[in-house]
Amino acid sequence: MATFEHAKACVRQYWRWGAAVLSGLLLALSFPPFESAQIAWVALIPLLLALLQGVGKHRGEIFRPKPFFLLGFTSGVIFWLVSMSWLLRLFETSPAPAILIVLGWVGLSAYCALYCGVFAMSVVWVARKIGTEKLWQTLLLTVLIPVLWVGGEMARSAWLTGFPWNLLGISQYRNLMLIQCAQWVGVPGVSALVMVVNAGIAFTVMRYLPSGAEKKYRPNLELFVALMAIVLCFRSGMGLIRQFTPGEGGVSIAGIQPAIPQVKKWSQEQIDLIHSTFRRLTGQALQEGDTRPDLVIWPETATPYCVTEEGESKELVSELSRRGVSILVGSMDVINLGLQTLCYNGSFLFQTNGLIERSYKKQHLVPFGEYIPLSDAIPALASLAPMGWNCSPGREATVFTLGNPAWTFSVMICFEDIMAGLSRAFVKAGARLLINQTNDAWFDRSAGPLQHLSHCVFRCIENRVPALRVANSGISCLIQPTGLIVEPTRNEWGQPPESQVSRWQVSLPGNDFEPTVYTLYGDWLFGFPCEAVALMVFVGALGAAKKKSGAL
Repeated sequence: MATFEHAKACVRQYWRWGAAVLSGLLLALSFPPFESAQIAWVALIPLLLALLQGVGKHRGEIFRPKPFFLLGFTSGVIFWLVSMSWLLRLFETSPAPAILIVLGWVGLSAYCALYCGVFAMSVVWVARKIGTEKLWQTLLLTVLIPVLWVGGEMARSAWLTGFPWNLLGISQYRNLMLIQCAQWVGVPGVSALVMVVNAGIAFTVMRYLPSGAEKKYRPNLELFVALMAIVLCFRSGMGLIRQFTPGEGGVSIAGIQPAIPQVKKWSQEQIDLIHSTFRRLTGQALQEGDTRPDLVIWPETATPYCVTEEGESKELVSELSRRGVSILVGSMDVINLGLQTLCYNGSFLFQTNGLIERSYKKQHLVPFGEYIPLSDAIPALASLAPMGWNCSPGREATVFTLGNPAWTFSVMICFEDIMAGLSRAFVKAGARLLINQTNDAWFDRSAGPLQHLSHCVFRCIENRVPALRVANSGISCLIQPTGLIVEPTRNEWGQPPESQVSRWQVSLPGNDFEPTVYTLYGDWLFGFPCEAVALMVFVGALGAAKKKSGAL
């Protein structure tokens, strides 16, 4: 009996921490490689119960944010450590010391978890301010909690260098009926939809717990609000998908996925193999099918040498393009300015005359991957860059024009397709096709490439344009404007990728194309207002803690 009572006491004392850990694990299960997207709709209920249970009893007490922050932070750390464990593949593919890779994985996870901690303390503070005893209070909180969550995601997506990875709404990337609302409110709207369900169920459950509200048998209006939001999004999404009809004909494009392991990517001994692989696969692309493709796409940093300089790589691309096909190739670009040398991660369009017509320089660089922060002030830090040098960012939203009749496209290099603002800028500038050239060989045989793909789905829905992904290894595919993934290359978790050629017939928007609400206004209609509200609540919570306790 004493043992049982002791166990009960331990449960009462530590159940909140267990609930926080459980929410972190459930969130991780919602994303690739587990891909149990339905779990996302309930994943945060344990954390919300841990935060809100009994909150009405403490309304008059001094607000101490630390324990609630730590609950949210714990949940976030568990989620990020599991969902970004693919970073540990760098042990085999990166020359960086193992200790730096571990520190990067843990440090990035801890940084992202900070936003979960801020969300948790903000929820408790605002719940104490509003109360949870009456129906209007819980209904208001059911709507406000998603706003706070989205506000935190928006901050993480923009502050410092911006890291909009695995936003809650991204977990639903295969749930096409529900995510069509992204054409109005982007991923933040989908995250809010998922979160309002979590909040609605949490408040419903709270009423049946021992310390819940007295009126336990009133209608579950909090849950009704959540279900109505799902129904409205589902009905509108179903209508939008039915309206989509791919045009006849279109543009014929071939994608080359060479599947060159990252450990061989820059090896001098492998240069001949790399060139012969691209020669063979490009020749195969030109021979297959009834017609020659309008464009052949090579992935990010496909060539061992810069194609802007005379050498084997430039000669190879020029020779192949003179066979009568335009080639879009990813390559480094080095510009010597005398006292300064600039390196760019670029994309170059070779026309059928063998010459470069136009190029794009990557704008959003990966910190600690393509450059080391503060290395301008401390030059010694530049040597820590995985490639051995710092890249410089491009400044132009380049739109390529090709074909007769002319059609337009823009390029997103590597992780640029997770930045919603970049794709908006391209489409507003006139692009009607988005092309993602990437090299996911850094994270072969992990969940990284699949998580990467999930973000590109939303760039298509937000702007109602198709996208092509061409990867060195990873997942190459066509994504329709509805977010439907078409003909993806094989990328089974734990299995090495295979080299292959993909052929797509891409239907582009016609002359009657009208920009979506999201293309025109971005996050100004929903995401940024949520961020402003979340920031005000956070400041209010800090102010209350300082005012009443004199310290945090």
